[in-house]
Amino acid sequence: MKIPLSMVFGLLLFGSGIQPVRTGPRVEASQEQSTPPNTEAQQREREEYVKSIRAKLDEWGKKFDDLEVRLSIMSGTAKDDFKKMVQELRDQTKGIATKLDAAKNLSPDAWRRMKAEVDSTVAKLERSSQDVSNKIESTPVTPSETNQQNKTNQQK
Repeated sequence: MKIPLSMVFGLLLFGSGIQPVRTGPRVEASQEQSTPPNTEAQQREREEYVKSIRAKLDEWGKKFDDLEVRLSIMSGTAKDDFKKMVQELRDQTKGIATKLDAAKNLSPDAWRRMKAEVDSTVAKLERSSQDVSNKIESTPVTPSETNQQNKTNQQK
């Protein structure tokens, strides 16, 4: 009696390790039918979001160009400080653009996290951009030495 009982337990243990065979195409086919509309909607949402952020980045690029034109007629340490600030703003826009480029291949969860990061960075960039712009606009323009020399030469 001991031998057949141990054989039964052995067969039960062996049998419990066997997994039923699952066919991949059936599962994939059912997933394919349910996900494309959702995936397409998510893809459209991503594209629209990326497009809107890129438009903001382009606007900031133009704004930074305008600030640099104003800086070109300044001189001294203020000019250098402001140039550094504008360059930091440009670097932030490049960082955002890099994140947007990486967004194309992200999973939905990773996309949501990245979008939240971009939204936060964009908000910070908006505040920083406005602060720098206000500081530059409120700084009195002192002509650079080159401009002063040109005026002196013209008067002679």
